[in-house]
Amino acid sequence: MNSEIEKPSFFLHLTEPFRVVFEIVKGWLFLKKYTFKNIGKNQRIIVVPGLLSTDFATNLLRQFLQKTGFNVSGWEMGMNLGRLDKLNALIKKVDEEYQSNQEKIILIGWSMGGIFAREVAKTIPHAVKRVITIGSPFTNVNAPSYAKWVFEVLNKGVKIDEVFMKQLPNPAGVRTLALYSKADGIVSWRACMELIEDENHENKEVFSGHFGMGANPGIMQAIETELSS
Repeated sequence: MNSEIEKPSFFLHLTEPFRVVFEIVKGWLFLKKYTFKNIGKNQRIIVVPGLLSTDFATNLLRQFLQKTGFNVSGWEMGMNLGRLDKLNALIKKVDEEYQSNQEKIILIGWSMGGIFAREVAKTIPHAVKRVITIGSPFTNVNAPSYAKWVFEVLNKGVKIDEVFMKQLPNPAGVRTLALYSKADGIVSWRACMELIEDENHENKEVFSGHFGMGANPGIMQAIETELSS
């Protein structure tokens, strides 16, 4: 129920623009100093940006993954406005790439990008190896947040399938890791977790503001640990 999930505190929300600068600097320094291990073996990863973000916002994260041996790209579709036509385009992109190379793809999605990544995996599980979500409120997209009104403005007049919306919390049929932060000042961390954990669906707490998740060293290392398993 929406009433069970509270909006992040106003203090956390207010400090997001300041914290993101700090996290970007930390991420940049981390990439300069970190001793990288080649764990990727050229496995394919697509990183999907969050609402109102482009691939530029995930640049440091993608650099990190590239340096750990993965074949990484962004979603390459401009700004994510939360439109379902872009989700359908992403499904087509992933499936075509799989059909061409016969190699399952790892999807990593930040915020709205994580919601998209889970839906791709649900639609074409044969093409997806695993999914990692970062601060993605898939458990309850209608819960109070500082992002909901933005999505509603961007999608004003767009008819959204209620059945589709209701099934968003359902787990994907592939291995998934949901990263959430109690310091998130945009969406509630409680909405960013798998409802039921099992050997293939796990939650992990990280410490980061929402806007800085694409540059946060702790998140990079959590992803590296997951992809090493």
